[in-house]
Amino acid sequence: MENILKKTIMQKQGGTALFLGRVTNFTDEEISNFLEAQGMKYTNRYMGQEIAFVVFSTMMTPLEEETSYELYSAKVPEFRLSLFEEFYTQHIKPNSLIMSLKLSNNQGRLKRLLKNSSFSDEVYLKLFKMYDWREEGVYESDENRDVTITFVDRFYRPDGFRDPAMVYSPITLSNIARDAKESAILDAMLTMPNHEIKQSRKEDFSPKNLRELVALNSMISRESIRYLLSFNDVRINSFLACNNAINLKEQKHIYNQANEMIKMMLTQNSSLDETLFKELLGEDEEIVKSLLTFQELDEKRLACILKKEFSDEILSYIGENQNIATVVKDLIGLNRALDYKLASNILLDEVLLEGLYERYGDEFMLPLSSNPNISKLLLEEFYRSGSREVLKNIATNPSTPKERLKELCLRNEHELNRCLALNPSVELFYLEVFALDSELIMLMTQNQTYLDSIVQK
Repeated sequence: MENILKKTIMQKQGGTALFLGRVTNFTDEEISNFLEAQGMKYTNRYMGQEIAFVVFSTMMTPLEEETSYELYSAKVPEFRLSLFEEFYTQHIKPNSLIMSLKLSNNQGRLKRLLKNSSFSDEVYLKLFKMYDWREEGVYESDENRDVTITFVDRFYRPDGFRDPAMVYSPITLSNIARDAKESAILDAMLTMPNHEIKQSRKEDFSPKNLRELVALNSMISRESIRYLLSFNDVRINSFLACNNAINLKEQKHIYNQANEMIKMMLTQNSSLDETLFKELLGEDEEIVKSLLTFQELDEKRLACILKKEFSDEILSYIGENQNIATVVKDLIGLNRALDYKLASNILLDEVLLEGLYERYGDEFMLPLSSNPNISKLLLEEFYRSGSREVLKNIATNPSTPKERLKELCLRNEHELNRCLALNPSVELFYLEVFALDSELIMLMTQNQTYLDSIVQK
């Protein structure tokens, strides 16, 4: 269609283009100047004159609709406003436009341009960063709200179903800051007023505003990291501390000013520098426990840990770590407390789990019964043991044989049902029965089998 519009303009040189309906993204003067450059004339009133083509929007008065029908019957070419805007936008030189706006600071024109969906994301973001929020919140004035909505409408890209009403929800900004895959989007968000996401005064580890959310996003740019660090804010630094995008220099800068909370967040940074890893090993016990739980461990790091001669209780936290694949065999047998936690770690395969059972026997039945990598033979043996806590683990374990899960479902015991409701291996028939219980259906929001069945329906 765009080629047809271009061809029509070339064929109708000197003719008049009639615009029917409301045009919001361009002024009459802008359209007139553009058409003049294309060798055409502009009008938004039909007085019976000869018309080369019609451009119409969806917002027409009854009289304008009648005119459009009349010209359509006369076989006058017609185009939607959105197509014309796209054609117009392609003729705009972004650098010249941005320079013009910088010189004029024409905020009215800028707001209209931001509503133009035909601009690329790159051009839109450059324009967006020029907007003057007038020290008001993103939703505090009609103008700010309109601009915010253009941003949300463009960049709210959920993986699943998108509810159009979410464009108008304040919480959607937090979703964009959390999920954005491009640093340019995050850079632009930091030019916005620092929108509060949560009003609670309670000090917790969840982000409360846009800056804190952006600080968590691993796609953040170096420029934005430096900008956020310039605030020297404890909460912002704590969220940056666990962001694997920060480099060694930034990690050290944060560590040198860190309180206990920030150090705790650093222990969860998957790109933590080796120097800081060693320094954190010398911190308080709670920080060391977190470090051993979250950091990827190789032979070099394990040697540093063992050299510290931590107590068995502290060392056992390695057993909960999901980043120990390269040293897992070296960990088995270091101490009983560590082995006990390793027994439920999904990084251990069937052979290693059987080895733990041979070494410790029924003492390790409880953690072993929760591990999906345990052999079905051992699961059957544990099932026959009759231990209540073990049965609860077996009810939750997705590797439990179907017939045993069915038997547990038929018991219809609420305590076991709570565990079965989480198990994706439970037959859908029983999950649908559980759905009649308001408590169990809340648990089943974590059960992929049940969720998939809802989507299919």
